[in-house]
Amino acid sequence: MMDRCKAKNRTRRLSSGFLHRARCRSNFDTIATMRFFALCVSLVLALFSVGCGQSADRSSRPNIIVVLADDVGWGSLGSYGEPRIQTPNLDRLAREGRRFTQAYAPSSACSPTRYGVMTGRYFWRSKVNDGMVLSSNAPLHIETDRLTIASLLKDQGYRTAAIGKWHLGLGSEEGRTDWASKLVPGPRSIGFDYFFGLSANPRNGPHSFIENEELMGKLPGRPVSISGFGAHAKTSGIVAPFKTDEIMQNITKRVTTWIAENHADPFFVYFAPNAVHTPIAPNRAFTGSPYGKYGDFIHEVDASVGQILATLDALDLAKDTLVIFTSDNGGDINRGSPVHMQAMDSGLKPNGDLRGGKLHVWEGGFRVPFIVRWPGQVPEDSVSEQILSLTDLLATFAQITDVPLPDGAAEDSFDMLAAFTESTQGPPLRNRIVLQAGDATFAIREADWKLVERADPPDIRTARPKRAERIANMRANAPQQDQLFFLAKDPSEENDVGELFPERAARMRERLALDRSASQTRP
Repeated sequence: MMDRCKAKNRTRRLSSGFLHRARCRSNFDTIATMRFFALCVSLVLALFSVGCGQSADRSSRPNIIVVLADDVGWGSLGSYGEPRIQTPNLDRLAREGRRFTQAYAPSSACSPTRYGVMTGRYFWRSKVNDGMVLSSNAPLHIETDRLTIASLLKDQGYRTAAIGKWHLGLGSEEGRTDWASKLVPGPRSIGFDYFFGLSANPRNGPHSFIENEELMGKLPGRPVSISGFGAHAKTSGIVAPFKTDEIMQNITKRVTTWIAENHADPFFVYFAPNAVHTPIAPNRAFTGSPYGKYGDFIHEVDASVGQILATLDALDLAKDTLVIFTSDNGGDINRGSPVHMQAMDSGLKPNGDLRGGKLHVWEGGFRVPFIVRWPGQVPEDSVSEQILSLTDLLATFAQITDVPLPDGAAEDSFDMLAAFTESTQGPPLRNRIVLQAGDATFAIREADWKLVERADPPDIRTARPKRAERIANMRANAPQQDQLFFLAKDPSEENDVGELFPERAARMRERLALDRSASQTRP
């Protein structure tokens, strides 16, 4: 007990002295101060959470942390070749683990990818197949009896938390959410012990955090309603709205605190930062990027990951924890946004040399950064060209925990554990991936080839008639013939070779149709 008390006092002294010396330092020292302070807070919490003189009962199974960033493109990190973005923590993660160059989000839009991550199932198999984000007042899109990453791990004794942006629906009524009542079903209905975060994007509202099943800061006896749209949206019936530039700070603190309080047993954290989705609102501590606020926001994502890694180090958990960093889709290249335009005009290529970005059917919309660290299991400072989909996480975690997948679950999830751990890259573990863009256009990646389906696309199922009309208009203005690209030689998809390889295009078209009609694509 004396040792723990001495350590607690030493942590307090270090924190106090460090903060005092930091007052006169530059902005980057301020950022370092924030990281160090978070580490100290986590350590103090840990000392309280584990009784003095007791040792935690550790499982042989790893803790698992999945960081699903928002709109962080394939070319936006230092380890992926961006020379002027400062991502030292993510670069560290890559040095201590493995970086994948051909990892794919199943969709180039937010909600469909999040659905795929959670369920190991393509979004278009659900009751809608329109490819777009769910509305901010949509009901929970995942059936409560469907296997998810969280329910799989919870059944194996893991403590589970989802922190950050949700955007998979809350409640049970289509088009109506009673924010003043309990928000059920929700994350805790599909396997999470704890939830803290946002219902959807910050501007969607409600403009207050949700903890577990309750909106925080409600005024007693008052209804909660959202008026306006986008930047003009407001929420009534709450004490005060959150500060947009403090969201990342708040949700990161929740992650480190939750880990410190729950690490006695194996744990799973699904952390979904709202950065770098609009509104681009970095904390005031993050300034000075050559790419303006957009670059500052990426720096804040990196600092957030750094605080989580520091917490693992302080609690001596790093060696027992599998950490994955990735993104829900490609970077947003919207030139209608002054902030994005400034970044790109200053030289940032959010998706590297890949064509397109968020919502598009091109590689820049789907290919995402994917970094995995698991000390002693994943080779350090390694790169893999194995093709994988974010839907593969469920099957991979099932393999790690030695749980057979039941029939009718994780229909499109492949076990990629070998891709994580192999010392030399072996044969492909995935033969193909079905992709769907934000305009509902389908594509299929098979080996080094990619087919974009244009002719006679499937009918659309959607809960919103205006969306079906919009998709019909986009399809009318798009190319009317399928397009074929050989990605090994043409990763930027500049040359349609469909006319040169008509038989291959026809086979891939048939394969896409078979995968859509089959009940599953996994072995």
